[in-house]
Amino acid sequence: MTASRRVAIPYARASLLGFVGLVGFAVLSVGEAAVAPLKAEPSVGQANEQDQAPPAVPITKPDIVRQGFPAAKANPKDLTKSETAWEIEWELTNPENRPFYPPGSVVRIRSAKFMWKDRSGKPQWITVARMLELAEIYVPYDNGWTAFLDIHDMPFHTTRARKEYLGPSCVLPGEILKSSNPAWSETVHKEVHDDGVRWMSAETNERNEIADRVRRGEKMVLWSTYYGANYRYLIEYGFGDDGMLTCRIGPTGRNIFNRQDDQGDTHLHIGCWRMEFDLGDPVSGIGGPKDNELLLARRVFDETTEKFAQVARPFAKNSQGQACEGSARWIPEEFTILRAQSQVRKNAHGKPMSYDLIPQRFGAIHQLQSEGGTYATDMDFINNDFWVTRTESGFINYIDVPRYASQKRPLTGYPTTVWLCTPALHFPRGEDFGAEDGKNSYGGLAVTLWTGFYVKPRDLFVSTPLYQPTPIRRFRRALPSE
Repeated sequence: MTASRRVAIPYARASLLGFVGLVGFAVLSVGEAAVAPLKAEPSVGQANEQDQAPPAVPITKPDIVRQGFPAAKANPKDLTKSETAWEIEWELTNPENRPFYPPGSVVRIRSAKFMWKDRSGKPQWITVARMLELAEIYVPYDNGWTAFLDIHDMPFHTTRARKEYLGPSCVLPGEILKSSNPAWSETVHKEVHDDGVRWMSAETNERNEIADRVRRGEKMVLWSTYYGANYRYLIEYGFGDDGMLTCRIGPTGRNIFNRQDDQGDTHLHIGCWRMEFDLGDPVSGIGGPKDNELLLARRVFDETTEKFAQVARPFAKNSQGQACEGSARWIPEEFTILRAQSQVRKNAHGKPMSYDLIPQRFGAIHQLQSEGGTYATDMDFINNDFWVTRTESGFINYIDVPRYASQKRPLTGYPTTVWLCTPALHFPRGEDFGAEDGKNSYGGLAVTLWTGFYVKPRDLFVSTPLYQPTPIRRFRRALPSE
């Protein structure tokens, strides 16, 4: 992308926001001269003084969060004493860019390592991901001319965390994370929450009375706020005691337009994620990003047998049956899943250790046209739901993923990057606007709307996580033939 385009899009958005009286932000003209920032209402637009990050300094040590489960008795200095645990390294991308230079600065997971116990009680480790980030936020409007790339084209940033934003202390008190880099410190909230009923045992006692046991799950959540002019984007990563990883984006803030009678203010918030699976053992060094196979798992109907079947095939396979760089679409009738499966690590039953990437979404986007800031962009980047490419140092821009994948090279034996978009449709309603006339965007707020995906373990455990069967008689449903 040329320097002129990288500047023109933020300027266009600032002009539009200034026109509707919402917000302003600094833009950089071509060359070295900077244009003075537009004035804005402090409650909507420019960041407060406490949100101004200090200059970046060299990092002296990684920023790591350790959490064992059950959380109440976990020791972060020795996670192996917990039943399960996570070790997370995090950072902020491009913190030095603000307030003039795109791309924006968001929280990124540098590595996510999970620990569990085998049948003998010995700790086992897996690096689920070695890179996970929200690489783009694409926001196209139904008016046909307004569209924003809120990371690639904007000098936005991650705001300061605040104590009053922390949730209730249902498992552990929340905290704001410190960092050895002042530019990153106090930008990420950490919370540990109850995660509902993890399982119910469906048991009966010797008198054939219900004797169910229940395990309530727990999860650690790391979240931050991405400043998006009139919008605030909540970026959340969840780490469950059952090895589940969740990624969510939740837009909130103020609508850029007053409510439009022609409904042209309807728009999408599309979270575009970049993830590198690892699945290696960080202790023994067995397995890793070069030792995985990427599969597309689907539930399909066989017309011949008139039965459903689960199939998993190499991603974008070529004529030799090899998984290759390419794209795929999410088909709701097929419950489309992208699976990363280790070719060298197996559980005690001989099953390959895997993780399934499962979208959590409301619909699909397969017909978006170029508009606003995307006129020179190959729209395949957003009109396909999944992409997989070889991992390359220069492959960081989500809008360029069609070019990255164009060679359709085989993936076997190479580290791979998964690209996934998760859309949410914002159809404005009276609840988004002020009470005077139900149309004033400044007088109301867009309530948070979440979209994202799960990364779920498959054949990692040899049995149900955190469950010990009992010798008492358990309920068994009689089959129709009995």
